[in-house]
Amino acid sequence: MSWDANMGPCMMKWRLLSPRAHVMVDPVSGARGIIRDTCADGAYRFHWSIIPSQESLPIAAGRTGGLARARSITEEALRAYAEDFRMHTKVTRADPPSLDAHPGS
Repeated sequence: MSWDANMGPCMMKWRLLSPRAHVMVDPVSGARGIIRDTCADGAYRFHWSIIPSQESLPIAAGRTGGLARARSITEEALRAYAEDFRMHTKVTRADPPSLDAHPGS
């Protein structure tokens, strides 16, 4: 789950890109959570990453042995990024303080 622009909850869903790739997109920040099935053995099978909108390199990535675990980790990392994005957006969009150049006039 994520939050929409009005700070209401909105559900993000996994989408299948190919038989070996899944993606989830945060609707507000545009960041993508991606899971790739590498077909490797054991703990290195599923590679997950979080990629911000307009970027090509991940800001977080890792590997795990199970798809459910990869989804859980990716969802939490994407949620954390989305919350930071919203907090930063709120701060940068706030009205700057008014500076009175001529106090007392």
